[in-house]
Amino acid sequence: MKQQTILQDTKKQITLFNTHNYASYENIIQQYSKEFRNLIKPKGDTCFGFWMQTLADLELLDLELQGLTKSYYIDPINKIVDFEGDEDYVRYRVAHLELVRNKPSLYCEFVDNFGDTNAYAFHNLYPYKGKFYPRIVRTLINAFKLDSNSLILDPFNGSGTTTHEASLMGIPSIGIDITPIGVMIAELKNELLFLNEKDLDFSISDLTEILNAIENKKWEHKNSTIYKLMLIIYFDTVDAFQRTSRYEKKGKIGLFVEKFQYIRECYKKIKKVQENNKLYFTKAQIIEGDVLDLKNLINYEKKFDACITSPPYYFSIDYVGKDKIAYEYLNLDIKEIEKKYLGMKENNLKTLDSSLSYLSGFPSKVIRYYLDLKKAIENIYWALKSGGKLAIIVGDSTVDGKKIPTTIMTKRFCEEVGFKFEKLIFNPLLGVRNRAIRGESIIICTKP
Repeated sequence: MKQQTILQDTKKQITLFNTHNYASYENIIQQYSKEFRNLIKPKGDTCFGFWMQTLADLELLDLELQGLTKSYYIDPINKIVDFEGDEDYVRYRVAHLELVRNKPSLYCEFVDNFGDTNAYAFHNLYPYKGKFYPRIVRTLINAFKLDSNSLILDPFNGSGTTTHEASLMGIPSIGIDITPIGVMIAELKNELLFLNEKDLDFSISDLTEILNAIENKKWEHKNSTIYKLMLIIYFDTVDAFQRTSRYEKKGKIGLFVEKFQYIRECYKKIKKVQENNKLYFTKAQIIEGDVLDLKNLINYEKKFDACITSPPYYFSIDYVGKDKIAYEYLNLDIKEIEKKYLGMKENNLKTLDSSLSYLSGFPSKVIRYYLDLKKAIENIYWALKSGGKLAIIVGDSTVDGKKIPTTIMTKRFCEEVGFKFEKLIFNPLLGVRNRAIRGESIIICTKP
């Protein structure tokens, strides 16, 4: 009798979700996430984005609000902001706020649609080594008060982060890079924004034929954007198969199709965001060239309002290795390309004069890199207008067991060529336990 009573009492018990059924794992996670959200959601109509994770993010928010508002107040404890200025303008430009006067920021819409704070639009087109964060570019554009009448330069354009972000913001830009694959990727990011949707209408059968044509080196297409896109997807697919065996079940054609479909979805998402917000995209100009020869482009003297760039770390990162498949397919000599890199040119190490004696203690490959870096900064100074802004993103690394202070050396080079130093923000790279570069510094200068 006693046992029966216990069983009856047990049947009357309910779960914490007020049901007689036990909740699934998904129910539990969903319920607790709602409760957690209620606890951490900032209590204000203008508040931080959830991607604000470091003190550097707080500094960057402060920096861009200087360029976007008349006045502002940041409450870092409660994660809210108050400001005076054009609400719509702030909402469309700001990169660190989730809500602006109770409306989602455009950047938040990018994050919500693409599920990533830095892989929106075509920024994730190809896993190019050494990329920097597009959110940083957006922040600097805001801080420098650049608009559709401005012109931005990135002489180390790589795969086109600066030029693509500028295009998304409707601001003209010119990107220069020495690497053929970087130039191809930057061009693609630039061109895909202006492609007609029907140009991406390929069936699985079509994609299978394209993959076969590429492998047999018979691939051609009247649309140069589609031609380059299929090659880049192919290079990425082959590289993925060489790096891991986890794609074997999917097969090469399966992965090729998947990567194409990802790009097509990115296209649909960015077009939806563009339509919803009436955005005006601007084409960038992409040039394969050398920053050390910048002065040969005579019409570039005092042409640019700002330079936002990040020099490569050739003594720390193997930029060519990732693109070996592409270079071999295109019959490009990797060694010849490497010789063009910053600090890699032959016979460019001369006897240091007394003004550069502070470089004498570094390894020779680092000295060569620093000499080229200083010349690049001189050329950037030459290309900027008076009052023009420079943001150069660099990181320190270790060579032959010795820490290489690239950050402080870059700041010194900027000041030696005539720039006025304004600010330095250290931005840690989260989750980079095994990377050569653990964090980067944003050095901001002005040309007097």
